[in-house]
Amino acid sequence: MASWNQKEQEEIEFRIAAIKKFLELWYRYDELFQTAFGRETRVESKVEEDFLNLKSQLAKRHQYLLEYLGREYKGADPITEYLGDTVTLNGMRQIHQDFYKKLCGSWHKTTLNLNAALGYLQSRLEEQVPLE
Repeated sequence: MASWNQKEQEEIEFRIAAIKKFLELWYRYDELFQTAFGRETRVESKVEEDFLNLKSQLAKRHQYLLEYLGREYKGADPITEYLGDTVTLNGMRQIHQDFYKKLCGSWHKTTLNLNAALGYLQSRLEEQVPLE
């Protein structure tokens, strides 16, 4: 077993922070998605613009996490298809209930996988066990 050092600790802390930052954006995305589904009135253009910017950030950051975390992020799939299926908030107002459920399942799968990676890293940090 390799010895624990400051550099190892900083690396794990960096990975934990990257996941937490992504999850903040991911939860915000879901919040917007949930408020749009089934809504009767159109979403304001500023909110729609913010949503589109958020989608872009998520796509970039998730790709980074996939590449950077590697084995620590088990069961991870790119979220590109999910983001592509949620084109606009106004478009999500009228989606079918079955499609809505499919999207929710995809969102939850990614959330669970990210939290599993986060838990793995946090336990490594607490136990001072270097990454493999």
